[in-house]
Amino acid sequence: MTIDKVSIVTFAGMKLYLQSAHLYVIAFSHKKLALNLIGKLYLDPSSETYRATLDKIKKQFNASETMHLSTCNRCEFYLVSKDIITKEDTKNFFIQFYSHLSASEKEKIGKQLIFKKDEKAVRYLMEVASSLQSMVVGEREIITQIRNAYEHCRALHFTGDLLRLVMKKLIETGKEVFDKTDIAKSPVSVASLATRSLNTLNILENAKVTVIGSGITMQTFMKYFHQDKYQYTFVSRKKENSHALQQKYGGRYMSLSELKEITSLPTDVLVVCTAAPAPVADGFLFEKLFDSHFHPIVVDLSNPSDIAEDVFNTHSFHYIGITSLKKQAKENLLKRKASIFDAQKIIQTNLEEFLQVFRERCVENIIREIPVEFKEYKQKALDEVFKKKIESLDQSNRKILQEIVDYIEGKYNAVTYKKLKNILLQ
Repeated sequence: MTIDKVSIVTFAGMKLYLQSAHLYVIAFSHKKLALNLIGKLYLDPSSETYRATLDKIKKQFNASETMHLSTCNRCEFYLVSKDIITKEDTKNFFIQFYSHLSASEKEKIGKQLIFKKDEKAVRYLMEVASSLQSMVVGEREIITQIRNAYEHCRALHFTGDLLRLVMKKLIETGKEVFDKTDIAKSPVSVASLATRSLNTLNILENAKVTVIGSGITMQTFMKYFHQDKYQYTFVSRKKENSHALQQKYGGRYMSLSELKEITSLPTDVLVVCTAAPAPVADGFLFEKLFDSHFHPIVVDLSNPSDIAEDVFNTHSFHYIGITSLKKQAKENLLKRKASIFDAQKIIQTNLEEFLQVFRERCVENIIREIPVEFKEYKQKALDEVFKKKIESLDQSNRKILQEIVDYIEGKYNAVTYKKLKNILLQ
């Protein structure tokens, strides 16, 4: 073991360091950017180009691990790289990466990009998992979104040991915050806020409700909104997904392509939330749904919006969208200050625990080579240095000698490992 390999333990000053690899977070958040702009940064995990896109980012920053997370109010990339990456590096790359943006939009994402490294990156991610970075503090959906994003990237072989450790601790931290504080008391996620807004309107007793989309946000919305008196029609790009909601809440179901083929589907309330790259609800769909309706209700939980721009000019309807819910989210934030303080204390404790585990992992990686090197010396002694003397021994004495050497090797490794680990951790 060389001095250079031991000196790597100077990571204690940097707090998070694994054989010169660093954790980076590059984030575009609703706290810095408008929601419609964040929507333009969306990457579709189900697209055929998704793997190639992440691979491009991974190669750009010489990353050993890469992960991507997109929700309705954030788009984030997590990288593990041995290279020293600066905020300016990421700014220049992503301005070019999002080539479809206008010059002013590129300038905005460059100025408002969130960049975190090592310990600050872990703390930020714990805040994300605990909903402290969410538009609506207290939304539990974020834990599922993080877990799904990680599992998807892991399945594509983009993640490794560091992100595995980080994600495990994030999920644990988020669950502890939700279990031990009032941060999610009377939950007010985007879905629940939308439901509260709907409850203030005079919805017909037997209203015809068309639901387009079947993702996590829509599933959560239905938990809050569902009433047996409503007549549902569930629509999704994949028919089996709309069927799953229909089995739970009743009504009818169809695929999005089937909806486009029928001539009419009378609707009182439209709820839409998809990850489609273009607005699903255009003028043709509105005529199909609301041809004879004087003032329908539209709930748009998508970002970017699933309602085509021209529809707002040509049709009259009561509109509930994510942007309109942001003010309520800010009011909610003020009410939860005490819970946020409690959550921050939990995050700090979990961060310290994680760093300790991480330091131990670093030390283990360093001293893991000790047994290998000692075994090489042992074999050289037996096979070369003392070969002739050993050959002069009878079989019984050779066996005893081998047992003695193996015993010393085991004890040496155990004692050295323990003492060196304590020294390095200090």
